[in-house]
Amino acid sequence: MEGDPTGTGLAVLVVSAGAADPLERTLDGVAKHLPGARVLVWCQPVAPAADDDRAHLATDRPEVDWTFAEADAGRVAARNALAARADAATDTTGDLLLLDPGVELLGPLAAARAVLARPGVAAVAPMPEPDPAEQHPWDAVVRRTPSLVGDLVAYAGAEERLRGRPGSELLAAPPAGSAVDGVLVGGCLLVSAAARAALGGFDEDFFDRGEDLAWQRAARAAGWTVHLVADPEDAGRRAGQVRLPGGGIAAGAVAGTDAARREAELERAAHVILLGNAGHRGAGTVYAAGTRVLDRLRPAARAARRRRTEHVADRAAGRPGVVITSNNLVLGGAERQRILLANELVARGHPVTVVCLKELGRYVTELDPRVRLTLQPFWQPVVDTADLPGDDAVVVGGVTNTEMGFALAWRAAGRARGQRRRWLPATHDPAELDRPTYSAAQARALRAADGLVVLSRQHHVDLTRHQALTGLVMVVPNGIPEPGALPWRATDGRIRFGMLTRIKAYKNPLLLADALAALDARGLTGWSLDIFGDGPDKADLEARTPAHLADRVRWRGRSSGPDHAFAEIDVLCVPSGFEAFPLVMVEAMARGVPVMAAVSGAIPEMLDDGRAGVVVDPLTRAAWTDALEAVMRDPAGSAALGAAGRERALANYTATAMTDQYQRAFVRVLDRVFPGAPEGPPRILRG
Repeated sequence: MEGDPTGTGLAVLVVSAGAADPLERTLDGVAKHLPGARVLVWCQPVAPAADDDRAHLATDRPEVDWTFAEADAGRVAARNALAARADAATDTTGDLLLLDPGVELLGPLAAARAVLARPGVAAVAPMPEPDPAEQHPWDAVVRRTPSLVGDLVAYAGAEERLRGRPGSELLAAPPAGSAVDGVLVGGCLLVSAAARAALGGFDEDFFDRGEDLAWQRAARAAGWTVHLVADPEDAGRRAGQVRLPGGGIAAGAVAGTDAARREAELERAAHVILLGNAGHRGAGTVYAAGTRVLDRLRPAARAARRRRTEHVADRAAGRPGVVITSNNLVLGGAERQRILLANELVARGHPVTVVCLKELGRYVTELDPRVRLTLQPFWQPVVDTADLPGDDAVVVGGVTNTEMGFALAWRAAGRARGQRRRWLPATHDPAELDRPTYSAAQARALRAADGLVVLSRQHHVDLTRHQALTGLVMVVPNGIPEPGALPWRATDGRIRFGMLTRIKAYKNPLLLADALAALDARGLTGWSLDIFGDGPDKADLEARTPAHLADRVRWRGRSSGPDHAFAEIDVLCVPSGFEAFPLVMVEAMARGVPVMAAVSGAIPEMLDDGRAGVVVDPLTRAAWTDALEAVMRDPAGSAALGAAGRERALANYTATAMTDQYQRAFVRVLDRVFPGAPEGPPRILRG
């Protein structure tokens, strides 16, 4: 770029997760003051009206590099993706300007960029146009280095009262013109190419916020500096080089709304991760506990809790509260089921809290804002009673040591106070057929549960082959939102077989490729195999694919979702012999895509013993070759299996059907009927 003081070019990155108007103001400022800079915008999916407005904005600004994401990946992953795209365009690591939508440039940032060009400078923020009411103008963009004491003081709202007192150096921020003994915030941050090359990108564990603070802290620990810079031309004019939304602070949701509470939950979680919570230890875990105490002690917080308790109780109208635990909300079948269950239950009036015990993840974006979200270690078995009014509640979670530890302690604490709390573990684990699935300690804990949820009758048989579990066992199959149907498309004997999976050796993609290759000798050459997904064994398995199959066995990498993959698949194949309830089968069946799967776990029941799909038994190349040949020679039969699979999935494996069964299970373990509970008993196997 001409006149670039850093000599490296500048890429402007903006991640939009809202309306078009703030984004347009930001782009107007960039176009006016940084003409020639490369601008990249990532649009997360939002409401249709906002999506349409941003699409029109993109049409009006063809010079901007636009990405319209099919799914919300979180701000951090989006920023990393945009940075990689910017670097690829110039084949070099360059300087970045990170802007939040609504932030307006008021000048070319010349002084800030000149400081960024100095050796050893990692990041720079320009002085903002101050709020006239702001006593300390740099407070809008400078924070002390994250620390347990300082962050708890800030959470308590006591920073201003403590300023100037002994020990307040934890809170102080320097005026512009010198290196900051802290970190930069505010939605306008310049990041140097040299520091990016040395330190890498942003940590995606933060998901939506806090990643820039962690990156700056790591930079300072490595000897880099960060600076707040006022342009000399602005001296005495109090103009600043950037205008922040809301008069100097990031604009958020309306106070007291579900969206505002979600923002606060994500902010709190970012601090937990930033301060450290690895191994359920560290300052972040103390911060999580401290904020709980402060919420109970601060008068304003107590008043807000009382109002929220009344609101949640009115909305619940006697329905029990539900706590759903998960170690994280990263991409995975069990994690997605927890999100779907939480959303369905809160839509039916239940107070719902999701407790993440290790980290967050991409599925946060799919969580209904009415669901409360918290990140805390398993040894803090606390859920705000304002979010779970009433005397009875149920905790649902997986069968991991952390989730079981949380659930047992949470149940015991409630019962000590006379509350009716129940623990309903829901196992999604494939059963070990030659040895116990769970450790002796886990099995003892499960025998103390109030009930156990399994995926199918066979799933329970397999789980209890070598160890006894709890006395009350109920079947709740997984479910998905109902998708649209895909018509059967294979014609003229040409069929596109496919897999959509996490790539691991036991998923048997090469066995499937070998079985398909054997069809050539039978005169059936009109096949292809597309393998969608990523995983630890992908590189090795791809390298071992026979060279002569390279044109027909295609490793496609990660898919953006089932619809993306199934648009290019005629028949889904699941050749793994170690599955409990492969949800990808339900995704295919519900769309009318025929399914072929090896015998394992609930698969025969899911496919109605062959009436709603092809069950392959035994798990050998020869058996798969025979089954594949039958599919290729009978396309009409495959179309009929696809239709039967869709009918079965919509009757048994939707999110609605799953939630109905969970509510029936709640009625059983609480021994009471509540408003909105579906009629009929749960599907009980034992007890």
